[in-house]
Amino acid sequence: MRKWWPSLLAVVLILVAALTGCSQSADNGKIKLRVVTMFGGTDPAKKAYEQALKDFMKAYPDVEIVDESMTATGDDFRTKVKTDFASGNEPDVTFFFTGAEAEPIIQSGAVVPYEEIFAKDKAWSDALSDNVKQQVKAKDGKIYAVPITGFYEGLFVNKSLFKRYGLELPTDWEKFTKAVETFSKNGIIPIAGSLEESYYLIEHFILSAGGPAGHNSKFDNGIHPSWAQGLEKIKEVYDMGGFPKDALTIKDAQAQELFKNKQAAMIVNGSWILGGLTDKEDVEVIPFPVMLGGKANPQDLVAGYTSGFYLSKKSYEDKDKKGLALELIKYLTSKEMVKKFAEANGGVPAVDTKVEGLPTVYQQGHQMVQEANSLSLPIDAQISAEAFNEIRKGIPHIVQGKKTAQEVLQAAQKIEQEKMPK
Repeated sequence: MRKWWPSLLAVVLILVAALTGCSQSADNGKIKLRVVTMFGGTDPAKKAYEQALKDFMKAYPDVEIVDESMTATGDDFRTKVKTDFASGNEPDVTFFFTGAEAEPIIQSGAVVPYEEIFAKDKAWSDALSDNVKQQVKAKDGKIYAVPITGFYEGLFVNKSLFKRYGLELPTDWEKFTKAVETFSKNGIIPIAGSLEESYYLIEHFILSAGGPAGHNSKFDNGIHPSWAQGLEKIKEVYDMGGFPKDALTIKDAQAQELFKNKQAAMIVNGSWILGGLTDKEDVEVIPFPVMLGGKANPQDLVAGYTSGFYLSKKSYEDKDKKGLALELIKYLTSKEMVKKFAEANGGVPAVDTKVEGLPTVYQQGHQMVQEANSLSLPIDAQISAEAFNEIRKGIPHIVQGKKTAQEVLQAAQKIEQEKMPK
């Protein structure tokens, strides 16, 4: 007689579960989109990003965005993203790095290549320049990430120092070497550069010597001749008195201070230094000049778009989600939103839009990238850290004549070969 109790209890539990489900459906009867980005912590674009999510949900009342953004500083963010993908728990939308870091999530097959989507929405696709598209391509030649802002590197100059000595800005090698000689004779440091932390000098002198083909050669066919040519040219400029007297020991942060305090006329560095400058209106940025015999185009740049929005394949193919993850990505990468991101973080827009209200030097940098002949990633993003460090640590030996550039490069090449998969 009591055997009906378990059955009744089961029915009750089922009804409770159903009612609970109905209640949850009524309360949360929205399309949930889980989003993971690096716009957390103290990221300067955090407020713009969070407002964008609110605006999107207002435009799409049936959408609820579950935002799991974090700071990219440290390993936690990378670990979270890679763990999510490895466990099949990938977000609907992920803002993550491109290049080698992204290969595991691309190889998982969990993200959508954008080529077919671009073909269906030419207005959205065409807003991205060919340079940007080329740079964010994965190893298989496809585009999986849509970027918003990037960085650039170049030659920053203190205009007032050039004016004081009647010098033209160093837009070519003759003007550059004349400026080095003039400033050196007058007790002004020509180039605020650390030869110990010589990342930017290395890549710009090599780019100047060999153009993008040489700069991006990565030891693929041995040591490209332009690499030795570029590094030997650093020694020539060093012999001209082009760097601080303590260039062999100071750090990059100290070099930046010399430029900031107008103790140095020039610095080769990246767009990130602008935030720390107090007199931005006196600073101009131009491409690093092409050395005599160099194969670069005057508009070849070291610049990058090294992060972007990835679209989950599972979410894209889920009819219940109505393609809204893609709509969110389109919204976040629209000209209007990219402009807001760039205003917040000072980065270079990935689309053709003008960012107003920024100091002139920011505008110059953005225009420089828009007009670039080519964009090359930094060399240390193209070869192993160990091989690049061998080059970097070899610069002091080269400028002091203790080693030739070829000797340093051969040691780096050996390290790179050892790092390659067998």
